[in-house]
Amino acid sequence: MTLAKSVLSFKENYGQAMAVTAPLGSVVSTSTAAIVYAGTSVVFTTLLSLLASALWIYTLTRYSRKIASAGGFYTYSFSAWRSKKLSFAEALTELFAYSMLNGVNAITNYLLVDIAFSIEGRSIPLWIGIVVIIGSVLYPTLISLTHIKKLMSYVVTMSATAEAVLLIVLFIISLHNGFHFNYIIPSKNLSMGDIATAFVLTTVSISGAGAATYLGEETKDPTKNVAKGMWLALIIGGISMFLGTYALVALWNGSLSTLANSPQPLLYETVTYGSITMFIALVMSMNSLLSSNIGTTIGAARVLYNLAREKAAPKFFLKTNKEGEPLLATITVASITAVVTVVSIFTLGIALAFTEVSSVTGILWLLGRVFDGVGVPVFYWRIRELNVSSIIVPLVATSINVWGDFTSIISMDVNQAIILTSIAIITVIWYLKKARFGTPGRLVVDEKNEVVDVEEYLKKNVSAT
Repeated sequence: MTLAKSVLSFKENYGQAMAVTAPLGSVVSTSTAAIVYAGTSVVFTTLLSLLASALWIYTLTRYSRKIASAGGFYTYSFSAWRSKKLSFAEALTELFAYSMLNGVNAITNYLLVDIAFSIEGRSIPLWIGIVVIIGSVLYPTLISLTHIKKLMSYVVTMSATAEAVLLIVLFIISLHNGFHFNYIIPSKNLSMGDIATAFVLTTVSISGAGAATYLGEETKDPTKNVAKGMWLALIIGGISMFLGTYALVALWNGSLSTLANSPQPLLYETVTYGSITMFIALVMSMNSLLSSNIGTTIGAARVLYNLAREKAAPKFFLKTNKEGEPLLATITVASITAVVTVVSIFTLGIALAFTEVSSVTGILWLLGRVFDGVGVPVFYWRIRELNVSSIIVPLVATSINVWGDFTSIISMDVNQAIILTSIAIITVIWYLKKARFGTPGRLVVDEKNEVVDVEEYLKKNVSAT
């Protein structure tokens, strides 16, 4: 069987984009990890991330309004550079970034439950911790195998919008003492490496709105609806995440210097309004993280599925279920997530695994964006539509991403270096053994939602190349 074709509208694309943005889940996951590095300056790095993400989504729409992706961002990379090495490298970067973010969110769910128990003066039972970790991997996997339209319409879209409303409410509550402009100014005591790492972490979530591009084959009129979904998710999800991060800092009851040492500030803040309020925040936060994992699992599975069509991955990834969902590709993503989660916890411990895997995820997340951003002017030159806006905005966005990624890389520790090196080795071996004999990145989606070669599509539908 094949993927379902032309079954999604603008609403479902918004749902997918908001799922990966996961504003509430991001506040308790990547933003909380960013606080470890930036402290109260996390508000500044989130604002910078919002700006960078807006530039990135604009950059991404320069591609998506011309061609519909059949397998993710790496399709756009090939449309610009015509390099299957670069395209495949980005495909694997996306695959591991999404799978590792799933692991980070699974660990975060454990930490949320653990902190909730400790606030109530109890220790989390071992069996509950195990159930939380296993459930955080299995639930997104199993539900991702249901029909994509039903999943995005009823499971993701409503919950993602509800969490944005909660963050806006928290921001309004935080204004009872006025607005603190000093929170959006970076501390002079921070190193550039800490600011960059925090920026990378917060950017991971906000820029997740771009995940709608993976649904090109399944979306009606994808060159219009995908872009609309991304922009709406960025506006609602990105702004609510910034407001929620500000509230996280403004509502902190203790000394601001102790904020970075708090494992889950949101729970400590909401418990001041009662245990029921904390429980509601806990449930909604966990649901947000699970929704995020649904979106990333869907995206990563489609990377593997499309690589198999391009003969750059084993053909068993083409196996789909009766709902038209990539079965074995989804299971493989879950397996990678499980390995990352279990190995990192047992080798680093739960707290260190959270920060280390989060940091590597952020580095991988931005790495592919660098290639895509620089590629926009090249792509528009190929289709003979090069103009000022297709040069300046993508290069500005890329410059910010290069700064964040490069500064984070030169500041990374041994654990992070080992993880990145392992991923690089896997990518090289995979390419040499399989992908170099295929055509990774060549397939795009036409106006009838059929998968065609990018060269043929551009000659027929855009401009002469």
